[in-house]
Amino acid sequence: MPEHGEGKPYPIRITEEFIEGLAQVWSPRVLDHIKGLIEMLPRNPEIGSTRVRASLRRRYGDNLRKLPVSTFVIVYRFDGKTVDVLALVYGPNIT
Repeated sequence: MPEHGEGKPYPIRITEEFIEGLAQVWSPRVLDHIKGLIEMLPRNPEIGSTRVRASLRRRYGDNLRKLPVSTFVIVYRFDGKTVDVLALVYGPNIT
C-alpha cells in the first residue's frame, strides 16, 4: 500500500451518518459482521469494491468503495492515507 509501513494500520474516521445507519440493523449477526469489517479496514482498506453506483458518487464524492453486508452496503473512501467510513446504506436505497 502506498506510503505506508508494512503492517501499519491506516487512520480510520467514522461519520455520524454511519453510526446512525447502524441503528437500522436489528440482527446481532449482521451487526457483528459489520463491526468485523470495520475493524479490518485500517489494515485492509482496499478490500471493498470500487464499482460504486453513480448516485453514491454524487452524494459522497470520489475514491469510494463499498462492502455489501446482508441487505446493507458500507460506503467508505480510501484516499491512500485515511479510511473514511461514510455511510451504511440499506440495499434498496442505493439505486
